[in-house]
Amino acid sequence: MMFRISILDVNLTLMKNIIFIITLNIFVISCGRIDDPFVIFSGKINNTTETIIKVSNYNNEYRKTIPINSSGRFKDTLFIDNSGYYYFQIGKSYTTVKFKNGWDLHVNIDADDFFNSISYTGKGSVENNYSVSRQKLKGKFVGDPKEYFVVPIKDFLTKINKNRDAYLELLNNSSLAESDKEIERRIIEYDYLLTKNNYQKFYSYHKNEEAVLPEGYYDSIREMDIDDGEIFRYSKSYRVLIVEYWRLLSQEAMKQDSNLTVIHFVEKKIQNINSIDIKEQFVSMLFREINLKNKNYRDDYSKIMDLLSTGKMRTKLTDRFNSINSTKPDMPSTNFYYENFAGGYTSLKDLKGKLSYIEIWATWCGPCIREMPALTQLIREYKDKKIEFISISIDSKNDYDKWRKMVPEKNVGGIQLFSDKGLDSDFMKAFNVGLIPRSIMLDANGNIITDKAPRPSSENIKTFIDKHLKKTIRFSS
Repeated sequence: MMFRISILDVNLTLMKNIIFIITLNIFVISCGRIDDPFVIFSGKINNTTETIIKVSNYNNEYRKTIPINSSGRFKDTLFIDNSGYYYFQIGKSYTTVKFKNGWDLHVNIDADDFFNSISYTGKGSVENNYSVSRQKLKGKFVGDPKEYFVVPIKDFLTKINKNRDAYLELLNNSSLAESDKEIERRIIEYDYLLTKNNYQKFYSYHKNEEAVLPEGYYDSIREMDIDDGEIFRYSKSYRVLIVEYWRLLSQEAMKQDSNLTVIHFVEKKIQNINSIDIKEQFVSMLFREINLKNKNYRDDYSKIMDLLSTGKMRTKLTDRFNSINSTKPDMPSTNFYYENFAGGYTSLKDLKGKLSYIEIWATWCGPCIREMPALTQLIREYKDKKIEFISISIDSKNDYDKWRKMVPEKNVGGIQLFSDKGLDSDFMKAFNVGLIPRSIMLDANGNIITDKAPRPSSENIKTFIDKHLKKTIRFSS
């Protein structure tokens, strides 16, 4: 059987396709197109000699290095999984930036006045310029932390309530979408709660006495929502408050029940939490239980492992466990072979015959740099003693030139080494180095005295060094 297709049939089909396309275009125009699954991030940095900009999220699961050209410009496409606040760093300066898939965001910065000069254009600029305004207002209100916190509690509460109202007024007067305003309101509230929580810490530190707080002062933290997975991505204050909540309630629960262990407390607490990120935050607080002072650390390791949900966190816990087992006192240290600023390469074996005080640092680490004057003084005082002071930089290869520049500028002394693989080198992995500065002490044979020695600025550092210098130094050839 044969079928004939008439001109009328063709015209009807064509008209249907045209109507469909027109309808689709109307839908797209009225509803907005589906966002691209990436962010275009570009910028112009004036007065900078930096060659890269580093972008990361709150837990460093997302990291991207973008080159800055000779005219101070950069541009890249970022494939992000979730909207939220990210960080970008140029040299030692860093700040937050809000990303959402589909945005084409451009930032202008004067490196000589980094924070005051930040301004955004393009899609996403409204949200980020609001954030810049909020941060500037916060800087205006807080100023000197000592002056801000060390006041009578009544005056402090009046101040932070007034400031919160000002933040909310800025938000309400902004042109943000209502959905974004709702997120920002929650951010403001958690900033307020964290500031309130920090009062006692600052007050007691500067006054050397505890402040008298109103009854129920911490109730707002006890009653906070601990399962807000969305705000966990957006608010650093909220992430810190999760830790503060853990500390506050775990201490109270264990006082009430002497048989309750901290692991059991966390196990019960996370049962009703849906957010994987927040669950992992709670469980990660248990990692500190894996230490040699805890006789049950092997059993606790298994219990904690059972509470984890992600491979990343299981790997972190395993690394800590393995580090504990491989860095016990009197065990031989893992060797290293690093570039020496003075020339050539230096290994741990080259240092046998003297104690080794090892300071791990990086050019971008403020606390590390603050330890340098104290370390310089130690090196001078123990110049003719049987001890070597070794500083090992974990800077990335992109910051190698910074290391070469900073070493002579700071003129700390001692042996200056560069770990070309950073934290991924065998030595750093063996000692499970994460937070820096980190101090390690080895004996004259290269055996471990402690994987966490007192810092150079510690009051007991000289007593600690003298104690081990007095011991008979024996080393194998």
